[in-house]
Amino acid sequence: MANEIYTRTNQALSFARLALTSWEAAAGAADLGAVTQTRYHREHVLFHGYRAVLALIHEVAERYRWPLLDARSVEQLLCDELAERFPGPELGELTQLAMDDGSWLAGLLRAWEQLFAPMAVPSRPAATDELIATTAVLSTEWNIDEAQAALSALAAQVERFREGMQEW
Repeated sequence: MANEIYTRTNQALSFARLALTSWEAAAGAADLGAVTQTRYHREHVLFHGYRAVLALIHEVAERYRWPLLDARSVEQLLCDELAERFPGPELGELTQLAMDDGSWLAGLLRAWEQLFAPMAVPSRPAATDELIATTAVLSTEWNIDEAQAALSALAAQVERFREGMQEW
């Protein structure tokens, strides 16, 4: 059982939920390290959420016996050409969700990409600027509400896909 692919999906979802709880606690804290803790837990939720999506795709691929289990990137798997090569309703639905800018999956993938984007280099400070740099969180960052919605939608997706893939 420990080597079954579905256990990776379950584990990633479980860790993402735990990280989300820690993120919520850190976001409400007022101590000195709260900003750092908040960012850490946000990245932790993203990592496990991304991992859960990848594991779900692997779970679907294993069910249909598709040769996709070696892929290590969600973006590599959720493209139109791959959905045409491996026609299955689950992979097609996930591909559509990834392409829809307003969906939970597109938001998770955007946030994942932002983790690897280079830091914005601040322009040279003018003579009147303060010496201390701000560490304000950008308003475009993936937030707790989006994370909760994404994890809930992902969990529902997993349950629905598994129900449809059961052999009777």
